[in-house]
Amino acid sequence: MIFYTDYSLEGSNTFNIKAKANVFYEVGLREDLDSFVRKRKLMDMPRLVLGNGSNVLFVKKRFKGVVLKNEMKGIEFVSENDDEVLLKVASGEDFDEFIAFCLKKHLHGAENLSGIPGSVGGAVVQNIGAYGQELRNLVRSVEYFDFDDYEMHTIDNDGCKFGYRDSIFKHELLDKTFITSVTFALAKKYVPIVGYGTLQERLSGYAVLTPMLVRRAVLALRFEKIPDFKQYGNAGSFFKNPDITPEEAAKMAKQHPEVKMFEQEDGMFKIPAGQLIDLCGFKRTPTATVGVAYTNALILMNLGGAKGREILEYAKNIKKAVKQRFGVKLEPEVVIV
Repeated sequence: MIFYTDYSLEGSNTFNIKAKANVFYEVGLREDLDSFVRKRKLMDMPRLVLGNGSNVLFVKKRFKGVVLKNEMKGIEFVSENDDEVLLKVASGEDFDEFIAFCLKKHLHGAENLSGIPGSVGGAVVQNIGAYGQELRNLVRSVEYFDFDDYEMHTIDNDGCKFGYRDSIFKHELLDKTFITSVTFALAKKYVPIVGYGTLQERLSGYAVLTPMLVRRAVLALRFEKIPDFKQYGNAGSFFKNPDITPEEAAKMAKQHPEVKMFEQEDGMFKIPAGQLIDLCGFKRTPTATVGVAYTNALILMNLGGAKGREILEYAKNIKKAVKQRFGVKLEPEVVIV
């Protein structure tokens, strides 16, 4: 294992927050985890598994524990039938690069998720989704190392307990595991998923849709909405889009007709959180170091030199304002460390 002490995390998070870790381990092999658990002093410290750092906010200047940086790489063919191919992907692989690999191999299903930053392991924890597709529709199984029994385990799709930007790794298995690989089922035959509003509009002029065309359209849409984190540090959507009941939706429509809502298959209504944040005026009220993106108020940005606690405080102000005006509670999508 390669490890460092007093390690700067500024280059390991897309908010570009200046923070340090007491200990920083690079985990590239399964054996590295065996070596780690034999170090009792480190095992007794707070622990954080870090992928590409695209969904975390470091609030304090120092993480007084050990950061396990996932550097596991590799894509392995498992099996295939007439309809699909199973690929076992190491959890440290960049997720967007994995999508590009799939398209080169004429394997389909993940193209709508193009451009989402992060690792394969992080994508599973978060159950990422965009433009009508969610990761859970592609996952066959997940392999992980358990820090309690020091053994490897494999759980199937149902065992992951996927939900909206949610999984078992955020609850029962929180801080207890290190995901090592994910097995995906990719389709051989292409079936476009283009029912999502803005994507459908972008592709409406094309008579024939291809996976690469959809990927390019998705990347273009993301480029238009999400600032480059190298210029303005951000983690994409900071909050989840809230769901409300039909009764709450009827009340919302009466009291706030300006709010757009979308009925879901389960009868609940989803509200774009960015819309609520915008209606509360946050596009016009940045601080010296923190603001929301003009293209999408759901994205909180480090405007330069922001501390993690400043971004968190700004997020709390947003939650308070949305709750007071609309009676809706926003939940963070970003992991607060």
